[in-house]
Amino acid sequence: MYQKGLVATLAELEAFYKGTDAGDVIELMNQTNDVLDDVQWMESNQSDGHLTRIRTGLPEVYWRRIYRGTPPSKSAWSQVKETTGLLEARMELDVEEIRLYADKCRAFRTSESLAFTESMRQKVATTMFYGDNSVNPDEFNGFAQRYPYAKNAALKAPNVVDGGAAAGKESTSMWLVSWGPNRVHGLYPKGSAGGLSHEDLGQRTVEDAEGRKFEAMVDKYTWHCGLTVRDWRAVVRLAGIQVDSLAKSRGEAGFVDLHKLTIRAKNLMPESMRATAIWYCNTDVMTALEYQASDAGNVQLQYGELFNSRAVPVLHGRPVRQCDAIVSTEKAL
Repeated sequence: MYQKGLVATLAELEAFYKGTDAGDVIELMNQTNDVLDDVQWMESNQSDGHLTRIRTGLPEVYWRRIYRGTPPSKSAWSQVKETTGLLEARMELDVEEIRLYADKCRAFRTSESLAFTESMRQKVATTMFYGDNSVNPDEFNGFAQRYPYAKNAALKAPNVVDGGAAAGKESTSMWLVSWGPNRVHGLYPKGSAGGLSHEDLGQRTVEDAEGRKFEAMVDKYTWHCGLTVRDWRAVVRLAGIQVDSLAKSRGEAGFVDLHKLTIRAKNLMPESMRATAIWYCNTDVMTALEYQASDAGNVQLQYGELFNSRAVPVLHGRPVRQCDAIVSTEKAL
């Protein structure tokens, strides 16, 4: 049994809240964007964010002689406050429309709910990678803000491998992430329930775009969430994968050698972390990985029975998850 404040996946949080008065929590969640099934979530330690310490340097250690002292030392760290955002949507169904489906009213509302929950899943997944609260103060910062892809040497970030995309060409990224309470995890506000929450507000008088009133059944969907990277080594970005070159074969000009690039990327992560890390890529890269796997001596892609016995591609010993929130229109700084 998980307690609030500990990290847990959405499925584990759903099991925790089941049978409580928290309402319909995390219903209809496991559809697409596999990254959301892997994120471990933790309750924030403050109502308006999460205060955490990030180690930035190790203490000095010394060889010592007999009868000679050792100078004191300490590690270096910085304090960071991560924010969370509130994603919300309202569904208003005209009661007259619901009456048309009187014999299947519950199924009709559930069908409509699927569209809302899927839209929210896609928005959260996109924000996980591309959120930028300097542009939109209401959202949290995603991975791309923390690991920017830059051709300018002065702007380069650690743990970012350049895939070699030509200047001005559209590209995409692969991400290697090691989830965990002291590595990378999701956040939800202190005192709240983790995951997507649904509230049935019942029949209400609402207004159309011209201010005219009508009766509707109203549902409200909310998701308070954020992201924190406590150890920057727990994420590696393979950026600059030129999309229009992914269909090329070995020997052709501009061939993208995903085998060599992913080896470089995964070796940037400490072995203890990459032992539990997961790759994330979109459809374009997943397809290219499978194409290149058929070439002798290229990508070592296999299939394993992970994640509820589904056949999941495994690259260099780690699972590859498809996440179409990762776009194929990235540009370098």
